[in-house]
Amino acid sequence: MKFLYKFTLLIVILIVLGCFVQFVVFNKFFISDTNSLLLSTNEKAAENVSMQLVENLKKVENFLKLVAENDEIRKNQELLNKFNQIVPEVDVVTIVNSKGDILRMSGNVHNPNVSNLAYRDYFQKAIHGKTYISNVFTSTSGNKIVVMSVPILKNGAIDGVVVGTVKLQGNSLASMFDNKEFGKKGYISVLDSNGYVVYHPNKERIGKKSVIFDKLQGKLGFKIMKDYSGKDQFVGFSKVSNLNWYVTVITPTADIMTIRNIIIYETFIGSIIVSVLVILLGIYTIKRYSKPLNKLIFSFNALKDGKYKKIDPHDYEEEFQEMVKVYNNTIGRLEEAHNDLEEAADIDSLTGAYNRRAFNNFLSIVKQEINNCSLKSLGILLLDIDHFKELNDTAGHLAGDNVLKKLAQIMKATAGERSVFRFGGDEFAVVIRNVSDERLLSVAEEIRIKSEAALNGCTVSIGMAKFPKDTHSVDELIDFADKALYISKKSKNKVTVFIKSSDS
Repeated sequence: MKFLYKFTLLIVILIVLGCFVQFVVFNKFFISDTNSLLLSTNEKAAENVSMQLVENLKKVENFLKLVAENDEIRKNQELLNKFNQIVPEVDVVTIVNSKGDILRMSGNVHNPNVSNLAYRDYFQKAIHGKTYISNVFTSTSGNKIVVMSVPILKNGAIDGVVVGTVKLQGNSLASMFDNKEFGKKGYISVLDSNGYVVYHPNKERIGKKSVIFDKLQGKLGFKIMKDYSGKDQFVGFSKVSNLNWYVTVITPTADIMTIRNIIIYETFIGSIIVSVLVILLGIYTIKRYSKPLNKLIFSFNALKDGKYKKIDPHDYEEEFQEMVKVYNNTIGRLEEAHNDLEEAADIDSLTGAYNRRAFNNFLSIVKQEINNCSLKSLGILLLDIDHFKELNDTAGHLAGDNVLKKLAQIMKATAGERSVFRFGGDEFAVVIRNVSDERLLSVAEEIRIKSEAALNGCTVSIGMAKFPKDTHSVDELIDFADKALYISKKSKNKVTVFIKSSDS
């Protein structure tokens, strides 16, 4: 019953640790990864919308240039009206002569209060030969507008200006963005070079100074910022080419936090339910099998002292018969292998690990076990020390010997003394019976990480292969691990798991 109490206590400890991981580690990584993912997603979306805005502005520019190049369109009001309907983004098209006098207008005209535009910046820019896009300003009729102007060339001289006006609080510009969705409440905002809002789904914000404009730096990026309401937002932004405008894609953080909390609570409740079921099942199982298991554990512990004693299968229930049979078969082979190792002195004198001869003898035993179907699984790690030759050349062979000893100690402490073999030079092997893929990879990573910290500037590259997942042949298993090691050596300080290709 002592084993039962210990096992139950272990389960309780694991549950407590699991809860700690749920509420601390998982929570931390979830927030970090989710923030990074959403911010980078918003950044990419802002870049895409920025390119779309440039394309739409280019479309408007080409339309205005076409009007500027065609006398017939400029002089025929009916033709100008029909032509203006082709580009819905432009609310008003105005034809202006070289003195700034308005000659003709088309579109949503509401009794203009001025007849001359000579003093306007967009007229002055265009009359000097430049295509110009203005920032946000208020027209004489009180509308928030953006203006694009292009010069009219006639016989090589500038004869006037074509002006396209976009009313920001209308439907023209909104049609570019209103169909864009970013999460549940995400939206697009476009700011001019002074930080005034060109587009916002809330039309009351158009023409007002953006609270995040001063924090936008560079051509592309993402940040967590507070919006005009003081709430945190995920903001991805992209500067519009040649305009110094910014396109921002904004997603409220509140929705993400709600989803995160739901996931955490669901995971926690599920973990509690599963843990309770595991405890109940574990208690039932241990009560039924604790006695025979204790006997088996005692017998396995005796192996540490080199006592290879077989056990009587008649003392065990039927479901333990196969386990006892495998144990007794293993004991017989271990006795033979142990005697062979002692007789051949198969210990490497420098590192204390088994040498290549011991490894070969071990493989012979493994092959027999595979043939007898008594071996469930086998994992092999092949290791090679990175930068070992440089260490020997610069610090001397004594330093190299110390690195070999330290690595052997790390491997023994991690995988067990009977699992470590030295091939010679700076090459080693770790072989573990009946190990899961996850445990084998964990052992490899632990050796790599400890080596990086302890080997005087050297690291280890590791190749990993598994029986029977990768192959049923021991020789192939070593070859596969060696191929994985070769891949690790390319970048060094790496664990590579062998993956069998379709043509292997």
